[in-house]
Amino acid sequence: MEIKLLSPEHFYELRDLLDGVFSRSYGRETRFIDLFPRLFSAPNPYVTSSHLGAFADGRLVGTAAMYPLDYVVGNVQIRLIANGNVAVHEDYRNRGVMTQLLHAVNDACGACGDLGYLHGNPVRYGRVGYHGGGIQYTLTFRPSDSGAAVYDFAPMLPEERAFLKKLSETKCDYIRRADAGDFYAALHSAKREAVTVYARGGRIAGYLSLGKDNAFVEEFAFTEPAETEIFRSLAHRLGCPVRVRLSGYDEKTLKRCRDDAEVSESQPALFRIIRPEKLKEAAESLSLSPDVLYAPYLT
Repeated sequence: MEIKLLSPEHFYELRDLLDGVFSRSYGRETRFIDLFPRLFSAPNPYVTSSHLGAFADGRLVGTAAMYPLDYVVGNVQIRLIANGNVAVHEDYRNRGVMTQLLHAVNDACGACGDLGYLHGNPVRYGRVGYHGGGIQYTLTFRPSDSGAAVYDFAPMLPEERAFLKKLSETKCDYIRRADAGDFYAALHSAKREAVTVYARGGRIAGYLSLGKDNAFVEEFAFTEPAETEIFRSLAHRLGCPVRVRLSGYDEKTLKRCRDDAEVSESQPALFRIIRPEKLKEAAESLSLSPDVLYAPYLT
């Protein structure tokens, strides 16, 4: 078994492996080109260079991802490594392939990252150093007459993207994205839609990344602290409760919304802390407790 970084020529083999393994695991067709079009629509050197592969007789039989992200919290930049896409072909299960891959990922990430995270079975991934933690909130807003016709929502226009990307960087924590195109594409991950929010008179009031099928807001930023009014308006427009993911770092928004929304707390992922001092510095930059792991921004 050979473990090595993938090259551009492995792109389609990687995508086929991920589609096959995840389709069989979920019991339904799963296509990475649909889930993550900005990454898997066409050969992408960023994607292949962010995956380690396990090869047997020249064939790709396993993979694991390690996407590097620049994550900004307050005035501190954290090198966040998004691990995942852990897949082993069924013909090579129970041979230690996944364990070899993840140890190799840990070695690579330890040299360049501050924090790694992934989603999955805590028992399985706990063996290689990933453990549950982090504070994240879900706010649920229900339709009400008070939310009627206060704000409007429409697909984000190309000429709005640069302004809204800049707005995203005013949040207490955010992922630094390469340009307006990358920002827009990120909002569409996992079949979500990039939506512009308009106040009365047509003024742009912000944006959100919306999963319409489940009325879930995965990311948002507004020009003014009017979260309750905006999300109630959205619930009114959709005719159903709206759930909003809120970063654990965003205590100011939590305080503004706590009396108007149903609040639940969760641990959204498994984390491998590489440099804890960076997380403490980040929390302190927002006047938060340095002894708490606040869930990173995961969009």
